[in-house]
Amino acid sequence: MIPESLCNRVYFSALLPEVCPVTYKGLADALDRYGVPFSLLKGTKDIWCRDYMPLQMTDHEFVAFGYRPDYLMDTAAHRKSITDGYEVAHINGFNHVHDRRDIILDGGNTVHSGTKVILTDKVFEENPVLSHDYLCQRLRMSLGAEPLFVPWDANEIYGHTDGVVRFIDDDTVLMTNYAQLDSKMAGRFRRCLEPHFKTIHELRFDVKKPYKNNWAYINWLQTDKVLILPKFNAPEDEQAFEQISALMPEYEGKIVTVEATDLIRHEGCLNCASWTVYEPEEGPRWEL
Repeated sequence: MIPESLCNRVYFSALLPEVCPVTYKGLADALDRYGVPFSLLKGTKDIWCRDYMPLQMTDHEFVAFGYRPDYLMDTAAHRKSITDGYEVAHINGFNHVHDRRDIILDGGNTVHSGTKVILTDKVFEENPVLSHDYLCQRLRMSLGAEPLFVPWDANEIYGHTDGVVRFIDDDTVLMTNYAQLDSKMAGRFRRCLEPHFKTIHELRFDVKKPYKNNWAYINWLQTDKVLILPKFNAPEDEQAFEQISALMPEYEGKIVTVEATDLIRHEGCLNCASWTVYEPEEGPRWEL
């Protein structure tokens, strides 16, 4: 898989400027400032393009999984909002996408470094007809990375890892402030991660009145030139910026914050609402 730190182009759903104009303007301004090209995806049905768009395996190859989340099956309106990322990719000029839609997997449940990918074990419930070993084998072959599993917190319906943990490097990860929210669940996560990483950091906030969505700082937007963190006009804004900046010195002078209050009310944040890719400088775009 292409590491998130190498991604040099960003895509958003064409619906984002209308649904979340404040967040979109902030993102557009930040990406323009750092010279990161971005575009809007045609044919999307909701703003959460991270979840339905394909994953990038090589300079030119992508793999599309099935996007049929259980949390969108409850009403006709929700079912109507489900986007087929394989079709959207082709509409937008991505012509070499491997079809793995027989496997159900949200993109927000694939936090990766290039050689490792972290998923919640909700993926096994989403694919009940596939045995545990067979699904692991299919994921390993399709992703080109070693799948590592952490428990799904059933109190959170989405089961995505991008709201829980992110890579600092191949041997180091940062967890959100889970220990302050649910210490038992945080311990389960840590025990699953410890065999695979030398260092596990955790965000912690020292505030009198915690902001209800302070988990979301981990859901940043990462590119090769800039790291964009959400801000919510909360006391945790500065503390999150300081902690993440200290862990990622390679982004010194290249970490910015963007107002995301109109986005977080929809229960997702910057990584959820973006699709980052590595675009080669040479040759025709996305064609072999």
